[in-house]
Amino acid sequence: MVNSVVAGLSSGGVYALLGLSIVLTYRLAAVVNFAMAAVGAMGAFSMASLTDAGVNVWVALVGGALAGGLLSGLLGAGLIRWFGGHAPRTKAAVTVAVYVALMALGLRLFGNVTTGARRFPQPFDAPAFTLGDVVVPQAALVSLSLAVLITVGVGLLLGRTRVGLKLQAISERPSTAEVVGVPAPRLALGVWVGIGALTTLVIVMVAPRLGGDFSTLGNLVTTALAVAMVGAFHSLWLTLAGGLLLGCLEGVTASLEAVQQYRGVLPFLVMLALLWWRSRHEVWDTATAR
Repeated sequence: MVNSVVAGLSSGGVYALLGLSIVLTYRLAAVVNFAMAAVGAMGAFSMASLTDAGVNVWVALVGGALAGGLLSGLLGAGLIRWFGGHAPRTKAAVTVAVYVALMALGLRLFGNVTTGARRFPQPFDAPAFTLGDVVVPQAALVSLSLAVLITVGVGLLLGRTRVGLKLQAISERPSTAEVVGVPAPRLALGVWVGIGALTTLVIVMVAPRLGGDFSTLGNLVTTALAVAMVGAFHSLWLTLAGGLLLGCLEGVTASLEAVQQYRGVLPFLVMLALLWWRSRHEVWDTATAR
């Protein structure tokens, strides 16, 4: 059981990073980005295409991150330019449309599991150390370290710096922020580009384990949303904990033959449980207020 939990932490760090990407986009750009994983998958497949062409894996990784960042930046620029004054649900609907378009384009360009999954390079696949009977790869350490670093760093940035205050201002009151001199479009665009590059890196780390199928990687948005819901799309620390918890649960269920085939429904169960709990909590709050 302990070995299963340790193995699950490898996935937990990746899930935490995906959830943090959702939360950061929501907190800093006021958008629930359903297209995030599809954008990251496009960047990751761009990296794989570069390595297939003989490009060094680290140079290709930078190229893939730039591609993911650029694509995410284009999405962000479109939302800022044409939907900046619209309600959050309208912006979310736009990202759903972009998600559908990217999934169709990605499957057209890169195929799916029936036409042959892409073999991905593994820049972080070397073993880091052995814990019990489990060999912990470098990818696990990179994902966990990056998730903690982002959680701590962004928390400090938002709470203790002028840039953080400006970022919060443009997400809550973008028009007011521009009036007082905050360069809202440029800061928001920087957030979109950074999230796109980060998501590409995350997809690259998880792609070899999931088989290199575009549809599978693009659909990781469901896992990201489940993790983000643990933190109510606001708390970075709860999102980090939710990702690690989901990874550990996946590791445990993988070792139990009776439930092994149902691992894919875990994110949905987490989302349903949280929606039920929060609706119950709101009803209780309303009753006590009376």
